Amino acid sequence: MLTRKGTFQSGRKDLKVLLHFFIPYALLLIGFLSVGYYAYERTLQLIESQTKETAFTVMEQTKDILDRRFEEIETIAEQVAGGTKARSFQYVEEPFAGTNPVRILELHKDLFDYPLFNHFILDYFVVYPDSEMIVSPNAMYKLRQFYDLKFRYEGQTYESWVGALADRYRSKAFLQGQIVTYEGKRHSVVTYLRSFGAKDHPALVLFLIDNAQIQNMLRRLSSSEGGFAFIQDEHGQTISRSGVVGDTSWSEDIRDGFSVADIDGRRMLVTRSTSNYNGWTYVSAQPEAAVLEKVQYLRRLLSTILALGLLAGMAAALLFAYRNSRPLWMLLRTLPTAGRTAGSESAAPARNAWDEIRSSVTNLVHRNGDLEEKLELQMPLLRSGFYDRLLRGYYASNQDIAVAMEHARVSWEGEFHAVGLLEISGYDGGYNEEMLRELDIRKLGVRDVLAKSYGRTIAAHDLSENQIALLMNGDADSAAAFMDKLRRILGELHERFADELHVAAHVAVGGCYRQLTDISRSFEEARLLMQRESWSNERAIVFQDDASPAMPTYFYPPDVELRLVNLVASGNVAETEALLAHIRDNNLERQSLPAAVGRILLGELSGTLLKCIGETGFGLDSRREEIDRALLAVETGKHPKAAFDEIAGAFLTICRVQNDRKKSHNLQLKDDLIRYIEENYHRTDLSLGKLAEHTQTSEAYISYFFKEQTGVNFSDYLERLRMTHARTLLEGSDAPVNEIAVAVGYYSLNTFSRAFKRANGLSATEYRKARKP
Repeated sequence: MLTRKGTFQSGRKDLKVLLHFFIPYALLLIGFLSVGYYAYERTLQLIESQTKETAFTVMEQTKDILDRRFEEIETIAEQVAGGTKARSFQYVEEPFAGTNPVRILELHKDLFDYPLFNHFILDYFVVYPDSEMIVSPNAMYKLRQFYDLKFRYEGQTYESWVGALADRYRSKAFLQGQIVTYEGKRHSVVTYLRSFGAKDHPALVLFLIDNAQIQNMLRRLSSSEGGFAFIQDEHGQTISRSGVVGDTSWSEDIRDGFSVADIDGRRMLVTRSTSNYNGWTYVSAQPEAAVLEKVQYLRRLLSTILALGLLAGMAAALLFAYRNSRPLWMLLRTLPTAGRTAGSESAAPARNAWDEIRSSVTNLVHRNGDLEEKLELQMPLLRSGFYDRLLRGYYASNQDIAVAMEHARVSWEGEFHAVGLLEISGYDGGYNEEMLRELDIRKLGVRDVLAKSYGRTIAAHDLSENQIALLMNGDADSAAAFMDKLRRILGELHERFADELHVAAHVAVGGCYRQLTDISRSFEEARLLMQRESWSNERAIVFQDDASPAMPTYFYPPDVELRLVNLVASGNVAETEALLAHIRDNNLERQSLPAAVGRILLGELSGTLLKCIGETGFGLDSRREEIDRALLAVETGKHPKAAFDEIAGAFLTICRVQNDRKKSHNLQLKDDLIRYIEENYHRTDLSLGKLAEHTQTSEAYISYFFKEQTGVNFSDYLERLRMTHARTLLEGSDAPVNEIAVAVGYYSLNTFSRAFKRANGLSATEYRKARKP
C-alpha cells in the first residue's frame, strides 16, 4: 500500500490542497483509529475461531481417509491369511521336496495383485519362517535371497530381521515408518504384519505401506513453517510423522480437539483427534506466530494508517487510491507473480501495476504455448494408452469411453465397430537387434499406408514386435454389409502390403458390434482366432464367421475376468448382464463343453465372484444363502447352464447393490456441490477447480457429473445464481452497482455489466430504475 501511496504522491502538492483536506482529516483520523482497533479485535477473534474449525476439520478428514486405508489393508490381509493354499503351506518344512514346488506355484498364482489397484500398498508378501520361503503375487524367494535382492531395512542385518519375524505371534501389528531398500531404491514404508495359522508353525502376511503418501496427507495438517504432525498407535508408538518432531510425551496430556501448548519453548496451536476404528492418535501442531500472521499484519497496517494520518492532505488521496485501485489489486492477486519474464532472473522490476500485469500476461501466453507444444508431443502416448485400455476392456461404460476419446483426440463417426489383428509373417520369436529394426521399418510402412488410405476408417495400435491391432469403424446398411466392406478393404491392403512394402501378413478379424464397450470383445475374438487358425497364403484373412472349428475349450481369458470385476465394482448392471450373456453364449450355447472343462470354467467364475465380494466390500449377511448357493453350484452336480445361471445371478446381485450405493453417493455429492456453490457464490475465484479440490476429485469428472445431475453447465448455473442475488440487491438496497458486482463474485464492473445484460436484457442501472418507483 505504501508503494501505491507513493505513486499518488508524485503529483504536485501545494498549500491550497493541504488546507482543503486539513479539516476533514481530523474527523477521519478519529474514525480510522476507532474502526482499526475494532477491526483488529474482531479479526483476531475470527481468525482464531476459523483456525480451530479449519484445523479440526482437516484433521478429521485426514483421519477418516487414513482409517479407511488401514481398514482396507487389514481386510486384504485377512483375505490373504484366510486362503486355503496360504494356510496349508505353513506346515511345509522342505519347500523343494516332492510336490511342494507345485504347491508353491499354486500359492503364487492364488495371490491377487492388490498393489496394482491399491497404490497405498507398495507390495505385500506371505512369509513362512519354518520353510524359509516368501511368496508374493509377482515372485517367490528364499528368505536370504529376498533380503539380499528384493527388500531390506536400512541398518538391520538379515539375522536380526529373521529373528524379529519369528519373535512372537502377532494377530496384527503396524511398525513405524522407516527407510528400506526395495527393488534397489530407497523408500519410506510403514510395515503391517499379521500372523496366521498354528503358533507352532507360524506364518506371516507382510504389507509394505507407502509412507510417502501418509506423510503427504500429514503435511496438510502442518502447512505452517515450523509445524509438524504425527500418528501414534494405541501403545504410544509413532507410526508416521511430518516435519521435525521431538519428544511427543506431552501429547498424552492433551485432550481431543483444539488447544494451546508450549512445546520446546515455542507456543503452538495443537489439534488432536483419536480414531474410533483403531484407537490411534492424530496430532498436528503449528506455531502460533505463523497462524496469527494475519493479525500481525493488521497491527502493522494500523500503525501505518496512524502514521499516514499525520499528513492531512494525503488522507483523501489514500481513500480514493484504495477505491479506484481495488479492481487492479484483485487482478494482480489472480495473475501469477509478474515482474520477470520466464527464464529471466535478472529482468528489471515492473515500474507500475500495469507493467506488472502486462509482464504477467505475456508470461502466461508463453507458458500456455509451451504447454500446448508439450501436450501435442504427448498425444501419441495418450492415444496409445487409450487404445490399450479400450482393447483390454478397462472402461465400464460408453460414456467413459467417449470422455477418454475426447481427451485423446480420437474421433469415430461410424455406427459399426470391429477389431482386426494383423501379424507380420516370418517372425516367430528369437528376435535380434537387426530383426527388430527391420520389423519397426515394416510396421512404420504398414501404418503409413493405413493412415493415408483409410485414416478415418482404420486406427492402428502396436501390440507386440510383429502384431498391430486394427480398430475399424464405419457406416453400412447392416453389420453384414459392414463386414463385406471390411473384406474388400483388407483384401486390397493385403495386396498393397505385399506389392509396395514386400510385407507378408495375415489378419484375424473379430465380430462386428455397435457398442463401444464391445470393442474389447471383438479384440478378444480376433486374438483367439489368431491363435487357433492355421495360416497360409491362400487363407491370409479370416473373419470370426470363417473360423475353423477349434478344440473344445472354454472362453474366459484374464482380460474378460478383469472387465467383469470392474463392471461389478462400478455397479453397471446392463454391461455386467451383457458380458455374462457373452460368456454364457461362447461357452454353453455355441459349443458343448466336456463336463470336466465346464467344471473348471464354473470354478474360475466362483473365484471371480469371491474377488468381487472382496473388491466391493459386499456383506454376505443379507444375501448369505444366495451367495453360498452360487459358490457351491459347481459342487452340486447341477447342469452347467443352471449352475452358471446361479453364479451369474450372484454377480448381478452384487452389481445392483453397488449401483444403489453409487446412486446414494451421487445424490450426496450433488447436494454437497449445490450447498458449496450457494455458500461461496460471492467468491471471485469460485471455479471447477475449487469444486474438484473441495470434493477431492478431478475437474473433468466434476464438470461431467454436474451437467449430468443438474442438466446445466456449472458456469451457467453459477451465473444464474449470481444474477438472482444481484437482482435482489438492486431492488432492495441503494448500494452502488460496482459494490453489488463485487458482492456477487465478479472481478470488475465491466464483467458484471456484460453478464447482467446478457441474462436480463437490460443493464443493471436500467433494471433498478424499472423496479423502483
